[in-house]
Amino acid sequence: MIEVDGDRLSALCRTAIIAAGGDEPTATALTDAVLAAERRGNRAVGVAHLVDYLDALERGRLNGTPRPVVRHDRRAVVTVETDDGIAQLAFLAARPALSTAARECGVAMLSISGSFTVGELGYYTSELATEGLVALAGANSPALMSLYDAPDALTGTNPFSFALPGLPSPRLVDQASSAVAWVRIRDAAAAGEPIPPGWALDANGAPTTDAAAALLGPLLPFGGVKGSNIALVIELLSVLSGGSFSMDAPDFASGERPPRVGLFLIALDPAAFAADYLQRVEDHLERLQVRYGIDFGRYFAPVARMQLSDDLYARLGGTTP
Repeated sequence: MIEVDGDRLSALCRTAIIAAGGDEPTATALTDAVLAAERRGNRAVGVAHLVDYLDALERGRLNGTPRPVVRHDRRAVVTVETDDGIAQLAFLAARPALSTAARECGVAMLSISGSFTVGELGYYTSELATEGLVALAGANSPALMSLYDAPDALTGTNPFSFALPGLPSPRLVDQASSAVAWVRIRDAAAAGEPIPPGWALDANGAPTTDAAAALLGPLLPFGGVKGSNIALVIELLSVLSGGSFSMDAPDFASGERPPRVGLFLIALDPAAFAADYLQRVEDHLERLQVRYGIDFGRYFAPVARMQLSDDLYARLGGTTP
């Protein structure tokens, strides 16, 4: 393992993205997002996930020089077509309009379509929470997960995220609808390790603890039918402005066709509802923590230095002394 400080890692990521075919805005937006995930300890969609973006740029299923098209025809509705680029860049393009609409209307919604997979969903909600907005988001992805005990992959892992303004950082919830993130199974297969029961099915639709076999079958939703319901609702909201349904989206990790999936983001101005809302929330959450040890939305401790495997460090163009 190699320990790298934030500035050095940022430079490595930006250089790798540009070398793979990304322009400066893409490199900046994507680097900021993966480093935010890495600092929060969400490593599955941190720097290790950047390798998927680099491969997609090199193979042409991710446009490295996109021109997102923002539309704001209705006061509380903002849409962005990504031009087969990254959702992070589309979000940055639409963020001013979304924030303004939320302040003016009390609530506003952003719908992003035609995107590569969105990375850490908490990136989007936490960014809005730093502006004093309450945010809720969801996204779909190429089909990786079963629904309602079906033997096939019918939808994505379909994460959802919720963020509240707070100090020293926003309170953030970010989780998949699947029992586990797909990259966790990929990592287990690469390491030759088994996976717990209840994570996935094999190619024949049978439960498996063999990670390699699980890569050939669908993941399972958390909570059975309830998790399936949540995943399907998230997908239906994610494709509002034209994103692909998961079953129609090509694999994000292979081939040359872009997945073109979607993301929705709802922003609320708490001041539009009650001036003391955020203080009441903090008082309530503090009560839960003091009485029951529940620390809602504070599951990470930001780190200044990150550890990368030798292979990942080399993939980013790093050289050992």
